[in-house]
Amino acid sequence: MVRLDTLKNKAEFDFVYRNAQRFFHKDFVLYVLKFSSTQEIYSLREQKVFQSIQSRDARLYLGLSISRKIGKAYVRNLIKRRIKAIVYENCTDFKDVIFVLVAKEGIGEVDFITLKNNLLASFAKIYNTQRFRNTRVLHKTNHYAG
Repeated sequence: MVRLDTLKNKAEFDFVYRNAQRFFHKDFVLYVLKFSSTQEIYSLREQKVFQSIQSRDARLYLGLSISRKIGKAYVRNLIKRRIKAIVYENCTDFKDVIFVLVAKEGIGEVDFITLKNNLLASFAKIYNTQRFRNTRVLHKTNHYAG
């Protein structure tokens, strides 16, 4: 079971924004920072932020930035729940990774299946693995009979 933790404050988000690898999509921007790639941290402040993140001792960290431009609170919370479910379900192989997802304006109209496919495709591009390409959901299921 993967222990998932979230980023807590602006300093942690800024640290990831400055040091992470970026992936741009039409619905979101995904920042990925592996702990193994943070060998050259120059300032004392960045070292303290990185140590505070590591001290929480989780395998995977997730930061979500969803602006009020996206929609009302129930839409933003729905997007957050969907993203957390997708990351928690599909990222069991990651260890010591920080993901920050910055939502863009079109993400409110995207359904769950499309969002899952887009996130898994971005994970596959960043990590160059075949695992995420094979787990893509290719069809929608109708839960309502009638």
